[in-house]
Order: sequence, then structure tokens, then C-alpha cells
Amino acid sequence: MSLEEPPNNFRDKAKRNDEHVKNEVVTEEKRSILSEYQINDFDSVLLITSAPRGGSSLLFDILRHHEETCSPDGEHDRWYTLNGVCYPTFESDVVPADFGSFDREKLLTDLLAEVGATDRSGDRTHRVDNTLVRLPLQFPDRELPYKEIHDALLDGVSFDETLRELGLSPLQYDEYADRDANSPFKTETIEDRPFVSSHSYKRALTVDDFERTLVLKASGDAYRLPWIRKQLFPETDIKLVHLTRNPAASINGLYDGWRLNRGFQTYDVGDLDLDGYDGSLWCYDLPPGWVRQGKLIDVCLMQWAQAHRHILDSRDAFENVLRVRFEDVLTDTRSTVGEIVEFADLGESALFSENVENPNKVMTTKEPRHARWRDREDFIKSALARADEPYTEVLRELKYTEESEWI
Repeated sequence: MSLEEPPNNFRDKAKRNDEHVKNEVVTEEKRSILSEYQINDFDSVLLITSAPRGGSSLLFDILRHHEETCSPDGEHDRWYTLNGVCYPTFESDVVPADFGSFDREKLLTDLLAEVGATDRSGDRTHRVDNTLVRLPLQFPDRELPYKEIHDALLDGVSFDETLRELGLSPLQYDEYADRDANSPFKTETIEDRPFVSSHSYKRALTVDDFERTLVLKASGDAYRLPWIRKQLFPETDIKLVHLTRNPAASINGLYDGWRLNRGFQTYDVGDLDLDGYDGSLWCYDLPPGWVRQGKLIDVCLMQWAQAHRHILDSRDAFENVLRVRFEDVLTDTRSTVGEIVEFADLGESALFSENVENPNKVMTTKEPRHARWRDREDFIKSALARADEPYTEVLRELKYTEESEWI
């Protein structure tokens, strides 16, 4: 259901500053690409979809190191949010397949704003451009000296130092958000903090790069797959990877993320009274049937079950779908990721092979280890025992009925 969207001053300010940065601050080469191309100009898209805390950030990071790919610096949800394709335009993150009341040309250009090509040589200027593109989304309530920041970063000034001089906490920005703030964040942003960052093997797009495969992932896409297929990429070759993870591990990660003062906030939905949560903003995806009161652990279970239910129900919108277990990504990385590379017809990449051997740690809430959920096993099992449909149906369809396989 689509609702009439109320005035949103901070989003309007973010839009204005974002246009200023893209039209007047970033380098001329980037401006040229954004004036002539949109994200649907790519020949093919590899779309990773999963529930939040399902391992998609790690898989995305591995795949974006392939030298035949292009990718944004992280999840692309913020561009939907900036354009109002989100709550409160809708009651949840579900976007109807026929929803067309948005500026399609602007959204398709915005989605291209920080996409770069993977190249061993890298390009620091591209990373600086993308840093500036994200600033209006991460600090929408501030008027910042964008041109001065851009020039300072190109001259080698520390961005950490630049943020502090502007009175901004580095803990609220991307790669610096590696520890908790002193208290929960209370200010709504366009960007889902934290951990959006480029890597050193990215460079600015050229015309020829649109022949590469674009890799995209955002957990919120679970609720908008038919709309993405029909409205954004109706003529593009899309290959869909459905990444699954056992409910206990995913729910445990969600529970940790909600309780950390370092990000993952998405919406200001009003007063929340969730047992186990002291913050004021909703975290992660907003599933249909979301609640303001109750137990946080039950909300986390709902987020896992609803996301996968919607993915399972949307498969028919795509001709090419590959289901992959995150457990296999962890235990047999090379073979499992190799299957995805073959599925996407990417071919060989030396840089990719090196990264598969030693993948980065991305979007972690605690030091990764197998079956970490068993630290609060009784608590999680109690929540699972209370669950009914759609949890039980999804559990069977994803073949996670054997608890011994939950790592």
C-alpha cells in the first residue's frame, strides 16, 4: 500500500546538496559519466539478495573484487530512500511491482552515482569523489563546505581529521564506525550507517565499463524484487543469487546489530517499546507486519522469515536464479564462489582469486566464528519455539530443518 508522503525537510536538503556535489564538486570525468549514462545502461546485473545479517556483505565484497565487475561502494538502499521509494511512502519496505510514481530518470542516475570498475591499479580520486557523494546522505541536517572538503582530501588531508574539524563524529561515518558510540544514534539519516566504503582496487567508470557485469546487493531488495525487475531493469540480463543462512545465526547477528551504538538504523517510525532495545530508530529492514512493542528477538526472527518469504515468492520474476548457502561460502569458499562466477559468466580474474584466499571482514558486529549464536542458545531457541508461519514454512523450503548444520 502506498501512502501520501509527508513533508521531509532533511530529505529535501539532502537532495539539494547531493545535486550540488554531483554537478559542481566531483571531478569532471565523473560529471560526464553521470550526465550521459544511467545504471540500466549495464549489459548485465548480478543481484545478490538475502535477509539482513545473512552474509551478503561478505559475498558482495568477494565478488566486487572480480576484474570483470563494476559495483557501488556498498548497499544501494540509500538512493531509494533519497528518492522516497521507501517508508513512509509505503507501510513497509515492500514496493509493489507496478509502483511508478517516482522520478525514474533521477533514480537511475542516482544509483550510478558511486559505481566504479574493479581494477588492480585503483584510483584514489574515484574514492574521494564517492566520499563527497555520500556526505549529504550521511549528514543531511548539515550544510557542509563540500568543495573545500573535496580539495582537502585530494591534497591528502586525513578525512578523520576533516570530520572532527567540522564537529562531526567519525563514528558516524563508514569505515571509521568500527566501535560503539557512547549512546544510541538519535538522528535519522538517508544512509544506513555504517560500513559503506570503497576498496583500493576501484576506479572511475569509462564508457567501455558498461559491458561489464554490475554487482548489486541490499538486504532491502528482498521486498522489491518484482519492482526492480519491472521498473528499473526491464530489458537487462539479471542473474539473481538468493543467499540463505540458518535462522539462529542470522537472528543472533540481527539482535547484536540492533543493540550496537554504531549504526544499522534505517527509519524513524515513532515510539518503540521493544524489550532488549534502548534506541529510538528502527534498525535493518522494515517487514510487513512490523510492530512497535514486544520482544526484540521476535522482531529479529520476523525480519529473517519475512525477507526470505518475499524472495521465495518473487523468484518467478527472474529467469536465472541460483540459491547459495552462506554456510557453504564459509566452509568451502573457493568452490561455492566459483559456482557463482560460472553462473554469472564472469570468467577468470587474478585479483578475485587472491581475495577468495583471504577475504575481508565486512559488516561484522563481533569477531566472526562458527556457531556464535550458541552463546545465547537457550534465548534464541525459545524465540524459535514460539514462531509459527511464515517461519516454519520458510525453514522447510530453505532446508534448514537439521539444527546440526547450523553454523
